[in-house]
Amino acid sequence: MSQRGFTLIELLVVLVIVGIMLGLAGVRLAPDDEHTLTTEMRRLAVLLEQARDEAVTTGEPIAFSVERARYRFWRRDAADAWVPYGDDDDALRDRDATAGVRLMDWRAGQADEAGAARVLFLPSGASTPFSADFALNAAYARLRGDSLGRVRVETSFGAAS
Repeated sequence: MSQRGFTLIELLVVLVIVGIMLGLAGVRLAPDDEHTLTTEMRRLAVLLEQARDEAVTTGEPIAFSVERARYRFWRRDAADAWVPYGDDDDALRDRDATAGVRLMDWRAGQADEAGAARVLFLPSGASTPFSADFALNAAYARLRGDSLGRVRVETSFGAAS
């Protein structure tokens, strides 16, 4: 007698192969820590360059600080004291870093009287040079800014982007 269909072994082999392919595709689609951290650093670099441009455009200095996993932009008030932008400005509002991203080291100019180190963007386009090291699990990235307000991202392998 001639039988049609597949044997149980043939069906199990096909299911195992399909499972392996889906598993590999799922792993490749999920962003790894280095990619997530680099994306976060590039986003922050764009924000810092936007703050520099805003200082030049408005003629008012803008400061930036980072505490652990929170970014904050500052402006001068009528009494010439630094106050955070808060939620008043959509672009320069306070922000939390992507979950898991943490500050490892922060060097920016000199600390103010409260001990907070800030990057200062001047209306002339000059800024305080800074360096900030961030980590996400085993991935590391460094954000560097120069005195002309240019910001670059360096990965743990030392490549700049």
